[in-house]
Amino acid sequence: MSGALSIHGATLSRRAFVGAGGALVVALGLPASGARAASGSSDPAIPANWIEINADNTVLIRTGKCDFGQSSIYTAYRQIVAEELSMPIAAMTTVVSGDTDRTPDGGGTFWLLGYSQNLRKVAAFMREAALELAAKKLGVGRDKLSVADGRISGDGKSVTYGELVRGQSLTLTIPVEGDLTSPMGLTVKGEPPMKPVADYTIVGKPVPNPMTGPKISGEAVWVGDVKLPGMLHARVIHPETLGSTLDKPGTLDTAQFPGARLVRIGNLLAVVSPEEWEAVQAAQAVAADTTWTAWKGLPGHDGLRDHMRDKADWKSFPVRDGAANKGDPAAVTGARVHQAAYFLPYHKHAPISPMVTLADYRPDGSVTLHTLSQNPQHLRRMIAKMLGTGQDKVVVRTYPGSGHYGRSNGGSAGSEDEAVLLSRELGRPVRVQWMRHDDMQWSTQSSAGLSDIRIALGADGRIEGYSAEHRVPPMQDDRLIGALLAGLPVLEAPSAETRDGFQNGVTDVQDTWVYGKVGAVREKGLGTWQVGQRESPIAVGLRDHSMRTPIQFQQNFPRELAISEAAMLAGKDPLQFRLDHVTDPRFTAILERLRKESGWQARPSPAPGAKASGKGAVKGQGVSIMLRDNGYWACAAHVSVTPDSGEVKVERMTMVADVGIVINPLQLRRQIQAGCLMGVSQALHEEVAFDEGAITSADWSGYPILTMAEMPELRIFFETNPAVGNYGQGSESANALAAPAIAAAVMDATGKPVRRLPLRPDYVKVALS
Repeated sequence: MSGALSIHGATLSRRAFVGAGGALVVALGLPASGARAASGSSDPAIPANWIEINADNTVLIRTGKCDFGQSSIYTAYRQIVAEELSMPIAAMTTVVSGDTDRTPDGGGTFWLLGYSQNLRKVAAFMREAALELAAKKLGVGRDKLSVADGRISGDGKSVTYGELVRGQSLTLTIPVEGDLTSPMGLTVKGEPPMKPVADYTIVGKPVPNPMTGPKISGEAVWVGDVKLPGMLHARVIHPETLGSTLDKPGTLDTAQFPGARLVRIGNLLAVVSPEEWEAVQAAQAVAADTTWTAWKGLPGHDGLRDHMRDKADWKSFPVRDGAANKGDPAAVTGARVHQAAYFLPYHKHAPISPMVTLADYRPDGSVTLHTLSQNPQHLRRMIAKMLGTGQDKVVVRTYPGSGHYGRSNGGSAGSEDEAVLLSRELGRPVRVQWMRHDDMQWSTQSSAGLSDIRIALGADGRIEGYSAEHRVPPMQDDRLIGALLAGLPVLEAPSAETRDGFQNGVTDVQDTWVYGKVGAVREKGLGTWQVGQRESPIAVGLRDHSMRTPIQFQQNFPRELAISEAAMLAGKDPLQFRLDHVTDPRFTAILERLRKESGWQARPSPAPGAKASGKGAVKGQGVSIMLRDNGYWACAAHVSVTPDSGEVKVERMTMVADVGIVINPLQLRRQIQAGCLMGVSQALHEEVAFDEGAITSADWSGYPILTMAEMPELRIFFETNPAVGNYGQGSESANALAAPAIAAAVMDATGKPVRRLPLRPDYVKVALS
């Protein structure tokens, strides 16, 4: 091959002959700014390759995405690349993930269906390049060649990918755009021809998760396992409240704790020691003797709803209109009108195991972090900002750890920056592990929500007008907590104007409107400041952060519960009521499937025998639907309620999903099951408790979650719908769907609506009375 070859906007070039080895690798055609941002690689102008096809016909995949237990990067990503290359899945031998100095693309470990298109395009570019090489090598017309099982054939001749690249160093430079260390990372441009879905042989198969074995056997290196020579252990002593400043550090008893040392950086206080248990004990002793300034700037969780209704500033932020708005629902008087307010409290991401970061700050100003993050490249950017140094000085290495459901999708989960600052201060590697109370009281929380909904029914019992106002504090605050305490540079706090990453306080209407037969629709999203942030001397307050199904959870719960209430007002079966108002045939199909698989009783609510008092249990059923990122979802819940005690027991959950192309049915089923159980936990138990100054949910007794004994029967079904030609969102919706279906089932069982979460006995008893 002489000169460069253009392939659908990509450029194929040969750099050298290399003897027996050889490879076809991908380089990214970055704009100048992107190339500078990629300086964490060995050569800033040539970032680490995305995919490599080697001379032995094996493939190495690199992705900036990380594994949080769903293992999409080890299953779905390998399947997608193997499918586009028409190579066996076994040939996808290596996946390098997360590490900022070894992966090219950045972006968060969320919206995998969108990011998977990057790898799909890269693999398609590589296949097309290989076909061009094979046409020249075999002397066969390009249009006569086909690929199967890693071999390119035509006119009785054939060659494997490995044979094509053997002895050559081939580079395919593909067009990309974006900023490597921004929250969304890079996007592959160009339109290489994709493999027709009808020809798929790998995507859609149940490929086992290769990470399960190493995790069970203990071979996998978790973030908590990482050790470095000379490493110190640290425990941070966080302020007494979310607005306290350090008055006087406690005294460290060096006779009792001879190896320990007290470190102060502004309001960041920590104890370090070569021995972890000594660090824990010494930190507890110092904390008991430390004094902080008093602060009261929160409404308390019991007063949160009234605060959001009457005291929060909803006027300083622009109001967002829903994309489906049409007509004037206020002008629809209707034969009957349902009008109500719905409330969601703050939820915690609450990982089961602790947050751990090991930071190694070097004399040359460089630092390497060993941590668990869903967005390592953006974390790298924020650490560089905090230190006032170049991004080329920061490397983030990632490891398996406890999943935390979106908390670090902007990079930080809590302990990363504290470890960096302590390592810089002491000149040694420092391992920071948060205790349970640190995690519960100082991590972010998923935003609360307050919604007002009005539904006007016509004489035929159908919806003629729907209006909703959704009030939600900022959905995401990625500011580094240690940097805030130390008084060092961080991202801008969420506001109406902020465009720094995800730091925006404006509330968009994210719950896609699906009831196409409703004539008049008016939805609004209202934003405000984070509760307590502006009042806090350290600018903390109740920091918000997206969790599974962000914003849509806060808007879908009130919508779907209100739709069930409207069905009861109309005297209609709530499942059929939804069928009567949707227009998309994909929703019709999954609702009909849900009716069949869930054992749904076709009747209006409330159930025969429903009652709101008495010691005997009553049973009910509820339904909800959602459209999220091309994924169509329907859920049915069956519950029992004991009115006098207020106890709600979820007996059975049934979910039906149409996510288009199902990449790995084995993993999808597991993800839906886990997401559904998380949603049941949120519906029954979860609420962040706080007083006027601090979060008081400091452990699992103050923030209970679903127990094994409470797990319901799960029935999971999904429609494989390859004709739509895309991958739909495959797990997030499961947790958000559970809550409105369960609340609707409680209403069906008792005849009384419960319009707030969680469905704890004390709240349920008040609603039933």
